Amino acid sequence: MKFSSLNECAMPITDEDIVEAMKKIPGYLDITPSDFMEVYQVAFDHALSRLRNAIHAEDIMTRTVIYVHEHTALPDAVRKMAEHNVSGLPVLKKDQTLSGVISEKDVLRQMTEDKNLSFMRIILQCLENSGCMAQGLKKRIASDIMTSPPVTVTARTRVFEIAGIMDRFNINRVPVVDEGFRVMGIIARSDIVKTMC
Repeated sequence: MKFSSLNECAMPITDEDIVEAMKKIPGYLDITPSDFMEVYQVAFDHALSRLRNAIHAEDIMTRTVIYVHEHTALPDAVRKMAEHNVSGLPVLKKDQTLSGVISEKDVLRQMTEDKNLSFMRIILQCLENSGCMAQGLKKRIASDIMTSPPVTVTARTRVFEIAGIMDRFNINRVPVVDEGFRVMGIIARSDIVKTMC
């Protein structure tokens, strides 16, 4: 899902809606429905612009972050993702600073040489071959497969910028870090969609 336009989040307004709204305003309005629609569109665009600049990462981030450490066994990291129903999580160093991010894509990438990575391709390969393709991952640790350096934002990064970062890097979540690169929170794509709609 691209975040290029917020207008998709708004309900469409029909001519009938405009006429009915104009009837409810007491007194005489010297304005046509098309003029009213033009004023509405300008006001809507202005409100969106204001919101784009007013909402920051710290306003929408999840502050309780599920994470693993660099030396966490990969099966334990995958179990944590499954138990918390998340498709990715931060990987921390011993000093609790961010080292990387591990995602479903990172795990799937380790299971196949196929460049056209998709969950269904992995399932197909599992069905066509004997044994589980994930067996080779049992002895690995989180830092073996994490994406590093991670893409991050700060608490003051504007939500609209975060949406652009997610699109540019094709990621579904981004850690929010402080000046010391410690994780303060995390923002998922769904958090941004809720904010914009």
